[in-house]
Amino acid sequence: RSLNPLRLVIALAIQRPRRPGTYMPLTAASKRRAIKVALLGLVGLTIATYALSVETQMHEPGYEAACDIGAGFSCTAVFSSEYAHPLSHWGLVKQGDALDIGLAVAGMALYSAYFVAACLWRLNLVPYRQPLFLAVATAGACFSCYLLYVLKFILGDFCIVCTGFHCVNFSMFAVALFEFFDSGTSGKGGKRA
Repeated sequence: RSLNPLRLVIALAIQRPRRPGTYMPLTAASKRRAIKVALLGLVGLTIATYALSVETQMHEPGYEAACDIGAGFSCTAVFSSEYAHPLSHWGLVKQGDALDIGLAVAGMALYSAYFVAACLWRLNLVPYRQPLFLAVATAGACFSCYLLYVLKFILGDFCIVCTGFHCVNFSMFAVALFEFFDSGTSGKGGKRA
């Protein structure tokens, strides 16, 4: 039988470890949320990978990104702006420095971390998983609000790739809220997310 990667991801997210005491008991809703976080992480990682592809090729002659729909709807205009590298834009690092990472690379790191965290959801590897998840998701949602402001009011552009990032970030924030405020009830009559 061939190995299906999606089945493996789902199995890792919901399986019960063999040694007692190596996992945190989860509600049925929390197990569903682990699957949602893994899937959202994969969606975000896919979008970030495409964004990195556009960033690396946008200066090549004749390259036209699929996300460039027209005037005012250009992802390459957004990715080539100074806001695409927030650390250098804010003056925290020099432009071109090794730490001057773009939004695509930062997204790949964040969404990969979400995916790995979801696969290890049940293990006691990270203390205070729920508040940490909420803090990271809140930071992601706040950063998306900042970037939406930049897109609308400063750049005056629309970026379909960026919109994908924001949808994933806001969805992840909603899942984190449900997970944080989960009362510990089981799937019967408990909170659902």
